[in-house]
Amino acid sequence: MITYATLSGMVLVAIGLVTVPALRRLPGRPLVLTGLVLMTLTAVFDNVIVGAGIVDYDDSLILGLRVPIAPVEDFAYCIGAVLLVPALWTWTARIAPGVPPGGDGDVAPQGDEEVL
Repeated sequence: MITYATLSGMVLVAIGLVTVPALRRLPGRPLVLTGLVLMTLTAVFDNVIVGAGIVDYDDSLILGLRVPIAPVEDFAYCIGAVLLVPALWTWTARIAPGVPPGGDGDVAPQGDEEVL
């Protein structure tokens, strides 16, 4: 039987392998701050839904570490989102080169100018 930690680890490794090349070109501080915010929100709201009995976990499938009620494995979703969302944003900006990342209203390059 596969545990939540094993499944989360496999998914995070796959996401990491695919997204790290795109993420290396982005500034690290916003990614870290986003991760901290998502971890805080997860700590609050996962404890609410687990404490209220909306979601429950099979104790034999979790590591047993809880923060304070929600299993630590729930934080893998935050890490995956912090890796995947910015990478998807970067990739879609390459697919639609006339649309600047962030939609800040810059004009797309004309003629022979290179699009990064």
